Amino acid sequence: MLLLEGAAGIAQEGTAPPGVYFPAPREAWESDVAIGLRVLTVPRDIAEEEINKAPSLDVQAVMGMPWQFSANARVILQYFTNHFRAGARWSQRFGRFSIAVGDDAAFWFGFFDFEGFDNSMNGWINYPNLALGWDFGDVRLTAKGEAIYLLSLHSLAGENEVSTTRNVIAGGALSLVLEQPLWHNTHALLGVRLAWTKFHYQTWFAFSTFDRRLLFSELMFGLLL
Repeated sequence: MLLLEGAAGIAQEGTAPPGVYFPAPREAWESDVAIGLRVLTVPRDIAEEEINKAPSLDVQAVMGMPWQFSANARVILQYFTNHFRAGARWSQRFGRFSIAVGDDAAFWFGFFDFEGFDNSMNGWINYPNLALGWDFGDVRLTAKGEAIYLLSLHSLAGENEVSTTRNVIAGGALSLVLEQPLWHNTHALLGVRLAWTKFHYQTWFAFSTFDRRLLFSELMFGLLL
């Protein structure tokens, strides 16, 4: 009953603003897309000078499904390192507050094949997640926590497999994201993601030997299409 009353309130106020993070239930087959940039800061424990400061292209999409489910997909591209993620979540709304429980699977690969090097790495990662959202009208804030579970990692030199890692709980991450109007009918998202983890796929070519969790921070900016 509370969910229906909240949804009715939104309908009376008008169409909900676009968003890919906010965890409220969506109308079936309703979709939103965001395209933007993502910049990672690498801990100095891994590199004396921060590596991989070049931004990554970040494209996200979410589509409403029946029974308060949503399907989501994300592609993060940076040529040498690319990450493809997809999953689903179940949402519930309580007035201006929303909550969603979800699970995503990701495949990623990286390669470095010039100046005498021919190295690559790929793997699968699972991201069980929980998101909480606060609706302030045009501005919506989402806090999202997720575990980082390495299903598999494969390191190769040429065509020869050098090492394999399987089934490791690497750590977790917390994201805080604002989705709000930018100008006229254009909306934007701005956020930060802090990952406390033993491994971040985007630093694979540093070949770090650290077996402890480090803090990786990422800034995110995107336009909602």
